[in-house]
Amino acid sequence: MDVKENEKSQAQLEMAESLKVQVGLEYETHQLEKDIHAMRERLEQRQLEGLPILELLKEEEHIAYLEKQLERKRQQLNQVEHRVSEQQDTLASKVREEKTWQSIKETRKEEFDHDQKMIEQNELDDLNTVRAYMLARNG
Repeated sequence: MDVKENEKSQAQLEMAESLKVQVGLEYETHQLEKDIHAMRERLEQRQLEGLPILELLKEEEHIAYLEKQLERKRQQLNQVEHRVSEQQDTLASKVREEKTWQSIKETRKEEFDHDQKMIEQNELDDLNTVRAYMLARNG
């Protein structure tokens, strides 16, 4: 494995890790949203049933706490999404670099093979020339 392949593999691993974090944060964010929505609905129902003010305040406090957590999760998610986007760009660049280097390597190998064939052909031509000369001289 050459350096460019290693760089591409490293970029793939980093992006995979970030994607796992992103999926986890998306799940946590979704769960918090569901919990907050369910608590609000339950609180509205309990208010209709005559919820004491202290319990109402306690529930509102808890919902406010969850909303702050939700906001933090959304900020983290935004940062991770930005990181994933940067890593996608980096990975695309590494893939292009690897393809470029691979193409250069193949071109160089073809040039080397061509040069080797030319050297071999020249040597064979020289041998045939010597053989023809020897045959002509010795008759």
